[in-house]
Amino acid sequence: MRRFALCVLMLASCSSEGASDPPLFAAGRSAGPVARHSSSIAVSPDGTRVWVVNADSDSVSELDVSTRRLVREIPLADPPTPDAAGRFTPSVHPRALALSPGAQRLYVTGMRSSDVSIVDLTTGRVTARIAVGSEAAGVLVSPDERVVYVACANDGTVARIDAARRVVTTTMRTAAKPWGLAWSTDGRSLYVSHLLAGGVSTLDPATLRVVSNATLDAIARVDDARVPNGESRGLYDLAVRPNGAELWTPHLLLSTQTAQRPVGTRGELELNFETTVFPAVSVFVDGARRQWMSVASLGVAPDVRRRFGLQSITSGPHALDFTPDGRWALVVNTNSDDLTVIDAERHVEAPQGLVRPLGGHMPEGVVVSPDGAHAYVDLRNSLSVAVLDLRSGDEGLEVTRNGEPIARTLRDPMPANLRTGQRVFYSANSAELPITQNFWVACASCHIEGRSDGVLWRFKVGPRDTPSNAGGTLGTGPLLRTAMLTNVEDYWRIISEEQGGDGPAFRDDPALHPYLVALREYVDRAIPAPIPPRTDAARVARGRALFEREDVGCAGCHRGERFTDSGEGTLAAPRLYDVGSCNTDPAWPDRAHADANGAPRAPCSFDTPGLRGIADSAPYLHDGSAPTLRDALLRTRGRMGHIERLTDTEIDDLVEYMRSL
Repeated sequence: MRRFALCVLMLASCSSEGASDPPLFAAGRSAGPVARHSSSIAVSPDGTRVWVVNADSDSVSELDVSTRRLVREIPLADPPTPDAAGRFTPSVHPRALALSPGAQRLYVTGMRSSDVSIVDLTTGRVTARIAVGSEAAGVLVSPDERVVYVACANDGTVARIDAARRVVTTTMRTAAKPWGLAWSTDGRSLYVSHLLAGGVSTLDPATLRVVSNATLDAIARVDDARVPNGESRGLYDLAVRPNGAELWTPHLLLSTQTAQRPVGTRGELELNFETTVFPAVSVFVDGARRQWMSVASLGVAPDVRRRFGLQSITSGPHALDFTPDGRWALVVNTNSDDLTVIDAERHVEAPQGLVRPLGGHMPEGVVVSPDGAHAYVDLRNSLSVAVLDLRSGDEGLEVTRNGEPIARTLRDPMPANLRTGQRVFYSANSAELPITQNFWVACASCHIEGRSDGVLWRFKVGPRDTPSNAGGTLGTGPLLRTAMLTNVEDYWRIISEEQGGDGPAFRDDPALHPYLVALREYVDRAIPAPIPPRTDAARVARGRALFEREDVGCAGCHRGERFTDSGEGTLAAPRLYDVGSCNTDPAWPDRAHADANGAPRAPCSFDTPGLRGIADSAPYLHDGSAPTLRDALLRTRGRMGHIERLTDTEIDDLVEYMRSL
């Protein structure tokens, strides 16, 4: 069976030397309990109220958990509605909230509005909006409520807000994609997880100075690819264990060292559902490196499997919380629709540590009540909150579902077919849908947030990055880098080959085919394009002029709404070009292959990537060989446009324009 791997890695000291303020968690400083890490769900100090963001409804729900009823749904904007083309795009897209120490206010991040909404819980109204960086994700409030911190994912920054004046006072650039935020035990350090960078930064909360960066090194592959290995991605959450110095973060391991078997060859490793992605939890400790745990396949030797110490097959660890005494960690797994209980002292899964089913889909947050008697789980796709009863004993933590989940809205603004497609996209729940086997992998395992995972895969056709689905595929022509599929419905082949699911059934079974249609509709109409990072307007204007110059040549292929000419091609007659990016490394070169209908494809001809949201899809080129947009331009200079005529400053302006798209 699959098992968690717990990586205990090095982190800088929990106390930053020379901090300008006394500890934020010192006695007498706090007006009340405060969350130690950012989350999509919060509980009141007395344990009777729960608040949860409705990411797809542009609202926050308040629940009375003692009576199990919805108290009110607080709008952050008008409810989203599909546009004329059927695209469903929330204007706020709230992702996290922080409760003020006195439970009087909520601070709510808007990923699409790139701001923080302040909600007065007396009136249930938004009293202010504070603009921060692009795509606001995690949020934390200080115990005295003087300062609010926000992770701005697409800007790569953390913002510090003066809560009284309601202005941003400091912005600090960090490693890419900051997402989760957490306090150290003494409040002298602010920790930041990086969604795709595979690491954690330590910041001084007074100045936002980056004290240190800790990187999760790739776990090396052993002979059996079913043993956990790979690069760390999907670091949504992190939290310091109570009564200890350990900093925990759940994430994925993407096994990029495993290769698909090329056509006509033998003896190569097969990149499939049980060798592609593994769930993991990493634990950082000052000055010490301990063990790591992950999930191994049922097929590996028993003595190998026993090394990992855990037993539950799960997918997509997303968020966690601890019991107040720090004895147990609860990890919610978005893709397998379940929760894992970990013995935080022994670093093993607790006896009977898997809670499945939760009664809903796509869990994205969990919070334990102040008295440790209950846990509440944010079931995003089901628009409900699961209630779990917790009882600690000598044999472990007993976790039981307390009735059916509590409905948290009276009306779902997302059309039913898109909601179904969202469920399919994020699901590895093979007990309900045959899209995968043994709860291993979902579409979202590689398309994190519906976008890219930022890694390079060794597919049988050659090295390939993971293309982003942001903005959908409409208008982009045939899919994949060499125009191999007609549309998203053709992904039944991927379901079969890489996810281990029953792809032909999704294609041919009248009971299952609607799920494939819903998946296509969700990808094309409900995964919006990213909000671009903040850019310099003057440089953008100069870059646009260069982009449109005929002698520079960018607009010759990058044209139309999606900035690509691929939409003008078909599967039978695709638009493909050799721009000098072919990978000829004998260890794993680009290979000649065929499309879905058996038509030949040359090894080194690729379609024109769309530029909408391009700043969010690094690394670049089909094989991820260009870390930055500037690198992509320079590597293909003279083959993709004519930037060899431009100065370094002009190239920088061109890149700034592309980042703004």
